[in-house]
Order: sequence, then C-alpha cells, then structure tokens
Amino acid sequence: MDNMGTSTYRPPARTMEVVINKYVVKLKYCYTCKMFRPPRTSHCSVCDNCVERFDHHCPWVGNCVGKRNYRYFYAFILSLSFLTAFIFACVVTHLTLRSQRDGFLTTLKTTPASVLELVICFFSVWSILGLSGFHTYLVASNLTTNEDRCWQNCARSCK
Repeated sequence: MDNMGTSTYRPPARTMEVVINKYVVKLKYCYTCKMFRPPRTSHCSVCDNCVERFDHHCPWVGNCVGKRNYRYFYAFILSLSFLTAFIFACVVTHLTLRSQRDGFLTTLKTTPASVLELVICFFSVWSILGLSGFHTYLVASNLTTNEDRCWQNCARSCK
C-alpha cells in the first residue's frame, strides 16, 4: 500500500524464459495456481489445477489424466479392449455351438440376452479398440491428446 491507500501489487509477467538443457523455454504463468507452469503443463478448467503432461479430463474416471496416472489410464483402456473382444468371442462361440444343436432361429429365440450382449459388444469393441489405437499412437508419438489436438488445429489453420 502506498500513502494514498491504494494497492501497489503488480502481478508477475505472463511469461518467463528459462534455459533447460541448453534450450531457452518460455514458461507461462498460471494466475489461478499462482505459479509458472513447467513445459507441457496445462490448466484443467474442470479440476482447477495445473497438470503436468495434461492429456485430458476424463469424466469416466472422474479426474485428469496426466503424467502421474497416464500409464494406469492406458492400461485400463487396453485391458478393457481385450475384455470386450474376449466377451464378444465367447458370445459368438456360445451362439454358434448352441445353434448347431438347436438351430439358428431357435437359438436366437431362446437366448435373447446373449443376442443383446453380442450386439452391445459388437458396437462397443470398435469404439474401445479405436480409443486404444489412438492412445497407442499417442504413446508412440510421445504426444498427449491435448498436444495432438493443438497440432491438428495448427495444421488446419496453416492450409
């Protein structure tokens, strides 16, 4: 406070340049968290926290996916892919063996739950395998979902 009763607080600069491994890196200041964000860190508007290697905020697991928990998220979607494919294969085998004994139409009439499970697994397996494939691409490219989205937006605007 000065002698007039007004505040003289001045917020820090928006960016700060630091040298990391002989490279100059710009760090952005997060006014919410009141800190300079390390490289590849983003602020999650849902959690209201800065997350290092921020990938996305996942509503299915209820938190941000980033540096500290990405491997568990990736293992989760891979295991879910295998589980869905396994259930689909088991239901197809069950219906095939049963239809050889009772006939195809009789099997469909007597096992409506298996048919419903087959339909749900058929549509689920493609979306879950697609998600696993996308995250495998991200792991191989050393990118996050957030960074991949930024690169795609940059590529579109440059055309």
